[in-house]
Amino acid sequence: MNGNVKDLRVYQKLEARGEMALRVYVPFLVYPEMKPDVLSEAIEMRVASTGKVRGGLVKFFMDGVIETGTGLLLDDYEGRPGWRGTAQFEPEQFTELALEADKQGLQIAVHCTGDGAVRRVLDSYEIVRKQNGGRDSRHRIEHIELVGDADVPRFAELGVIAAMQPNHSPLTVNSFDPWPACVGVQRYRRSFAWRTLRDAGAHLAFGSDWTVASMNPMTGIHSALNRTPWQEGDPDQSQTLEETLLCYTRDSAYAEHMDHEKGILREGYLADVVMLSEDIFQTPKKEILRVKTVMTICDGEITYEE
Repeated sequence: MNGNVKDLRVYQKLEARGEMALRVYVPFLVYPEMKPDVLSEAIEMRVASTGKVRGGLVKFFMDGVIETGTGLLLDDYEGRPGWRGTAQFEPEQFTELALEADKQGLQIAVHCTGDGAVRRVLDSYEIVRKQNGGRDSRHRIEHIELVGDADVPRFAELGVIAAMQPNHSPLTVNSFDPWPACVGVQRYRRSFAWRTLRDAGAHLAFGSDWTVASMNPMTGIHSALNRTPWQEGDPDQSQTLEETLLCYTRDSAYAEHMDHEKGILREGYLADVVMLSEDIFQTPKKEILRVKTVMTICDGEITYEE
């Protein structure tokens, strides 16, 4: 989820040689020191889009990660009085860049792990919507590992995609993952809040976050199905199998403005298909990791066969 026009050209050279076995939506990564005029490269990438390699998305990192204390929180980290993490962009700086990107018709995706980063980006998206006018922008926030109560309904209100990665969440609080200890028990219920956001009308899309995590979607499906509340009284954030599969397919296509061409099996849509080793609707959810891919088809061509 980062790149530039050089990366896009590399993928397109592979495509021209018939060696692209998948589709890639290449974002243009915006650094804090950049000015709005740098977005011309993102526009160039959009114009240069081909069948399997597309541009038109700009990517920002608003904060770091909660495990290292660099995710931006609304309140202090547990056991670290006065420390709420860091942000890579000041609010006015990000808003200026987001306004220009939106004005140019570019889609925006922003890495936000902490609830402070999520609020900062939602605030800017609201300003963008008011100043530039509403459109089907489908701007995104990536990760959303922690979200403030007041911000949950804003995703649906602003039409912001909640792009989340189930395999980032500890399945239980006793899984030896350092993440829960960083936020403390009072914030457990707002952590990896897939069900809370879905019930509030947010449009979810699931992904892997490769190369940070495994690109195997079965690990994410396993996490989405099997996560349990971390303490008594917390909401159950787990997902049904149907919800999870749609988040990885139809809803992810929607999140990149491609739901009119892919993401479901329908006549006239792109022939991108995965065949699994068994009917996963008959597989016990605790055993979902035993399911393997036996064939992949991209654009009607078999790209992998066991």
